[in-house]
Amino acid sequence: MPRIPPITLRYFDCRGRAQHLRYFLRYRNIPFTDERVPLSADFSAWINLKPDRSKTGYFQKLPVLHWGEETVVETSVIHRWLHQQLGDEQRLSARDNLRHEMLASSCFGDLMSPVGTLIWSELATPGADLAKIAPKTLERLRGHLAILEQTLTEWGWWEQFQMRDLMLTDCLLWEELSIALHTFGAGLQLESCPRLYEFHRRCPGQPLFASMLAERPRQITGRPGEAEVIQRIQAAI
Repeated sequence: MPRIPPITLRYFDCRGRAQHLRYFLRYRNIPFTDERVPLSADFSAWINLKPDRSKTGYFQKLPVLHWGEETVVETSVIHRWLHQQLGDEQRLSARDNLRHEMLASSCFGDLMSPVGTLIWSELATPGADLAKIAPKTLERLRGHLAILEQTLTEWGWWEQFQMRDLMLTDCLLWEELSIALHTFGAGLQLESCPRLYEFHRRCPGQPLFASMLAERPRQITGRPGEAEVIQRIQAAI
């Protein structure tokens, strides 16, 4: 294990784009400060913090990772930075590193983004019809999960997964499956993708991840009234 400086991860008090990073650091027993910006309907804590570039980084948004004296911003860059700095890049072949990065990009763009956009849709786009958008988003997610099932099987991902330690992209995949299940419930029909279904149930990090969510059961996004929105999403599908 390389020498690790003091680490602070700053993000909102929700799961969002940082939860998989929290999972990974806790699973690897890497000490870090989990600094959470409180959420409220008026976002007052964030409004007051945002101008402080020492805490909100070069682009004044979250998450921000402080790695000793280094400030790292942008979720995908933080993800890659931790993968490299903690030695996991050296533990994989060039092809497998590429596959981890491609899977992470897909999780960000094809799983995380559609769910977040759906939850925020009515506030982001006045007049948006959640009852119409939710089934279309669900259809898109189901289709992408089927593609992931096929691709990871072709890559031999599951066999490799049994022979290595849990890595950051594994944590990200688990979290996005968990968020999709939380949002769509049984309507997601994850069991139709048996490898993904078993991964979510039996991932080595699952007991820790579940305990972290039980310990701090935070919402997915910072959207006010998110729980009620999720109820309406499940009613719509």
